[in-house]
Amino acid sequence: MALADVQVITKFLDNATVWVLAHIYDVDGALVDPTAIKITIIDPSAVTKVDDQAMTQYDSNTGIYEYYYHEGATADAMEAGQWRGRVDVIDGTGATAIISPQGFSFEVK
Repeated sequence: MALADVQVITKFLDNATVWVLAHIYDVDGALVDPTAIKITIIDPSAVTKVDDQAMTQYDSNTGIYEYYYHEGATADAMEAGQWRGRVDVIDGTGATAIISPQGFSFEVK
């Protein structure tokens, strides 16, 4: 499988939860499942809050993966500022694996 595009969407669900949704496309524009997909999220103070965690398939849909980020165990508001992250889409295994990173960001006001 040759990956052509990774699109990442973020959506605030409340003041303490961000939903990250990734769509993975092949060169023909069809949604495809990679070997693995991992997410990293970094707060405005440059602290890594999520480090290479697996994303889960969204509602059994091919090529669509999600991750819910919750800041702490309470409904406390997230730190204000520019958050950033990366979704790593992994195609294959071992030394021949191809990793396609896609950055994203969101702002907490």
